[in-house]
Amino acid sequence: MFHQHWRDAAVRGLVETFDLIVVGGGITGCGIALDAAQRGLRTVLLERGDIASGTSSRSSKLIHGGLRYLRQMQLRITRLACRERDRLLDLNPHLVQPIRFLYPTRFGDETPGWKIDFGLWMYDQLTGRPEKHGQLSAAEVEEVAPGLSTERLDRALHYADAMADDARLTLAVAATAQAYGAAILSRCELLEGTRNDADQTTTVVARDLESGKTLTLAGRVVVNASGVWTDVVRERFGITGATLRPSRGVHLILPTRLLPIKVAVTIPSPDDGRPVFLIPHPEGVLFGTTDIYAEGPLDDPRPTAAEIDYLLRAALAAFPGRALDRSSVSGAFAGLRPILDTHAEDPSEASREEDIWHERGILSVAGGKLTTWRATAESAVDAALELLPEERSRLASRCATPGTALAGLAPRDLGPRLATELGLEPAVAAGAARRLGALAWHLPLLAGRPADLAPLADATDLSPAEVYAHIRWGAVLHLDDLLLRRVRIGMWQPDLALHLLPALRPVLAAAAGWDGSRWDREEETFRQALEGWTLGGVRG
Repeated sequence: MFHQHWRDAAVRGLVETFDLIVVGGGITGCGIALDAAQRGLRTVLLERGDIASGTSSRSSKLIHGGLRYLRQMQLRITRLACRERDRLLDLNPHLVQPIRFLYPTRFGDETPGWKIDFGLWMYDQLTGRPEKHGQLSAAEVEEVAPGLSTERLDRALHYADAMADDARLTLAVAATAQAYGAAILSRCELLEGTRNDADQTTTVVARDLESGKTLTLAGRVVVNASGVWTDVVRERFGITGATLRPSRGVHLILPTRLLPIKVAVTIPSPDDGRPVFLIPHPEGVLFGTTDIYAEGPLDDPRPTAAEIDYLLRAALAAFPGRALDRSSVSGAFAGLRPILDTHAEDPSEASREEDIWHERGILSVAGGKLTTWRATAESAVDAALELLPEERSRLASRCATPGTALAGLAPRDLGPRLATELGLEPAVAAGAARRLGALAWHLPLLAGRPADLAPLADATDLSPAEVYAHIRWGAVLHLDDLLLRRVRIGMWQPDLALHLLPALRPVLAAAAGWDGSRWDREEETFRQALEGWTLGGVRG
């Protein structure tokens, strides 16, 4: 994915004048960098943290059309999201997986079952895929969602959607952008921009947070794709006035043994009727989300006690026989949605459509969804071309992302193939396939001894050889990059991540050359970051 010296090469290349300087390393910024680089534009991306360290690693991890948007008659974004979901499923089987959803409706619900049934029929019409919605019997419900209450059950509707690891998807987009020539520079904070007499931004000043050096970049168009930090970046260019009103979404991680569901389940909150999702993943069950306007700092969103209890009440109402309480929760995290301020009183009613606007030499992109990153990026680069000098814009080719597969392309049965052909333990093979894609074929080449292909500990599918692969090709600069956004053990099983630290220390010494003092700093920083992914980090 990323070559070993990717960051040094990016810094050395800053002497050229860029067509686009993209600010923000989430899914939108990385998508813009990919689209622009493919069109032949000289492109650099600046990200203050790690790739996907903001909202793009804290989402519901759904690649979906969004039934809620359909109910709100947001037809454009629903149609667009369905189209982009289907495209991602076709092009990137290593990153996006199909999933079935179960939507039980009950007699007396605020929205009757027939309306949901009709809405799902409309949903079917927006896709060319063969999977259509249908109904399950009570016995079939018990088989795929053991313990789900069937009291007053009207209809048990099921339909098709998709899911992905959001951080891994974003990293693959960034790696593909780099492969097409974009310079990617994470851990680099934008400080300010300067303008010429025509009020066009010509120079950006940034700080390399790894070396501490100040960097000056020359560019023709600056694209602000910083998500919930959009207004912060605008202020650094001297532009005032809020455009966003971020909302917070909280998710819980529940162990599969406590909730062994085979399909994703949509359930209404008993508090307000709002739909929440229980989504099975190989690592556990992801449960969310809340939707509350967020106040305060943007950098470290945390769940609140009220949001945790809101979700647990919904789980208990739907699965009354399960002992689900705070002691059942493996992890908890919060993310902020970059929602445009439409003055909607309820954030759930606010539009998720993107907006692209130009002001005083900077092009800002905000709003949108994980699913629609490619279409948003295409629109943003189209807008940027209108701002480029004619001698540069006329050289750009047409958008090619509709047919572009992302880095690491591999078939969905890669795990079993690795186990059979390389002799890996099935769990190690499945984990490496899920997290590395085609790079997993390199594990035997990275292993210095047989033990490097075995799990680091009994409770994990992570091997030393896989860690070597992430360090070499995964743009890992720090321990939290590895554990929170590459292998994601910090998200799914925070306690296990802490348990693995002693075993990881010699592996990182060999793979990254970290001495004792470097490890101590990394471990301390990681422990602080990990708190935000546990109930220990809950506020209020």
